[in-house]
Amino acid sequence: MLLYSVSSAYAQQVELKDSEKSYVISYPLYLVDKNNNLKPGQILNNTNFKPAKFPTLSLGATTASVWVKTHIVNHSKKTDWHIQINSPPVLQLVEVYQKQSNQLVKIFTSYANKPKSAGDVRVNNLLIPISIPTGSETEYYIRATSNNILRLPLKITTLQKTFEQEYLPDLLNGITFGMLMAFALYNLFVYILTKEQPYLYYLGYILFWSLNLFFYNGFLPDIFTSLIWLNSAGTIISIASLLSVFFTNSFLQTKKNSPFFYQIRGLMSFLSLLILFTDIFWKGAYSFILIQYLMYPFFFYWFGAGILSLRNGYKPALYFILGFGCLMLGNAVYSLKDLDVLPDNLFTRTSMHWGTLLEALILSFALASRLNFYQREKEQIQIKSIEEKRNFLKELLKRQEQEKKRIAMELHDNIGQQLILIKNKSWRLQQLSEQPLKEEVTHSIDHVAEIMVSVRSILHRLRPYQMDLLGLTQSINGMIAEAFADYHLEHEKTDDINQLFNSDESMHIFRIIQLLTDGILSSVPFNQINFTITRLDSYVEFQFDLTGHQQPLGNFPDINNRLELLNGTLNRTGTSINVCIPYSSKN
Repeated sequence: MLLYSVSSAYAQQVELKDSEKSYVISYPLYLVDKNNNLKPGQILNNTNFKPAKFPTLSLGATTASVWVKTHIVNHSKKTDWHIQINSPPVLQLVEVYQKQSNQLVKIFTSYANKPKSAGDVRVNNLLIPISIPTGSETEYYIRATSNNILRLPLKITTLQKTFEQEYLPDLLNGITFGMLMAFALYNLFVYILTKEQPYLYYLGYILFWSLNLFFYNGFLPDIFTSLIWLNSAGTIISIASLLSVFFTNSFLQTKKNSPFFYQIRGLMSFLSLLILFTDIFWKGAYSFILIQYLMYPFFFYWFGAGILSLRNGYKPALYFILGFGCLMLGNAVYSLKDLDVLPDNLFTRTSMHWGTLLEALILSFALASRLNFYQREKEQIQIKSIEEKRNFLKELLKRQEQEKKRIAMELHDNIGQQLILIKNKSWRLQQLSEQPLKEEVTHSIDHVAEIMVSVRSILHRLRPYQMDLLGLTQSINGMIAEAFADYHLEHEKTDDINQLFNSDESMHIFRIIQLLTDGILSSVPFNQINFTITRLDSYVEFQFDLTGHQQPLGNFPDINNRLELLNGTLNRTGTSINVCIPYSSKN
């Protein structure tokens, strides 16, 4: 049972009856020492002590020190008790005095920036051993300063009861720290594999924010005994905020997605360093006071950059906003608990835990989403690039065919007609000439005829007239028969494919077969050629089977370009050449 009353000396009385219980010191009597110059002798008879306004004494961030006094009466059978102060890491200095013969005798001292002494109880909360004989009473004075929030949750308890009550919080601490370390290791391995900078910044950020949890739960001095200077919220939070600036710019790609926040990244880094140097050179609560004021620019920076990036189409920014939102919500609940706006219970005491865990989880999803986003963006760029290449090839080949057609028409209309005219005049001259001259003219006529055949062959290669008159199937067959007129050629199978392709596709197919024919002719000797055109369910197969020893065909870029436009394939196996062209027609 806890009894608290204010006597003429303003001494609060706590009556200990049951050793199986803990006794919370609610509304403690306190005195604020603004200049930190009051001595124990001045405190003993000071009448300015007054009860706190809330059950837990909380003065916020302040450079002042506070004195708390309590009067303890032991009616239990147990003499070994402890004064327990929860959340001890925020306290820079704790001194405990016992009233003995009208003077204060110091019985305990603890410094946040010094390792625990050998006699201290190795728990994360501050346990101060006191000995009160059964049936006796005594008065204790506690002096505390803070480099964070000056808050003193006090209770009188036994060692066994402390361990029993701290079992669940310690279990939650272990789960939280284990999961945070798992997230850190996961992102470390991903960084090693991908060399993506955001993973490195996130690793550093989540590591220091985990240290902040270690700090607030009193584990940091035992984990980093040789780095006791880390046991300060100003140092840890300033480094974490600096890494968060790097992470924000790298993850959100603020240079492209939110240029304004990219431009002020230097200012945000300066603010982080300002907190750090304040904590290094001016000990006490100065750096934490700065944190309380500068957290608003950081809120603006994180959420502003995230919202602007999201509005500009960067979808992973949504996870970024949710992650930092959970972190801020958890810290807000914890701060409101410290200010006695929210009740002090398991939920509010662990709000930094679940806020940090949710942030780590969501940001891990954010990093994965970022990879998927850039992978999809890369795929879209590749698809766009392929489509642009296809359109370029299509236009290029179309222009080439148009130019060939123009040249063919000029050859036919100009050179061809002139050759016919020359041949006719030579023939007339042959009829009117004497025998010796007639033979010479005959040679000229034969030569002109050979030129006309060559021009006709060039015309056929530039623009096969069969394509316009007879269609693709007959044009290919005619070209094959003409090319291999001097060889043993067999047509085992020729399916009609005229209706399967449009005019541009038909011309591409004809050119592919034409170029392959040229390549086969240049790879002599061979004995026999088998050529087939086979229509299957979704594609047409053109096949050359060559009998005899052939040299390998060369590579034809024009064939590859046309196959790419047609989504076709070319396979060479031994003496067999196979071309497959898909079609979408149901005919």
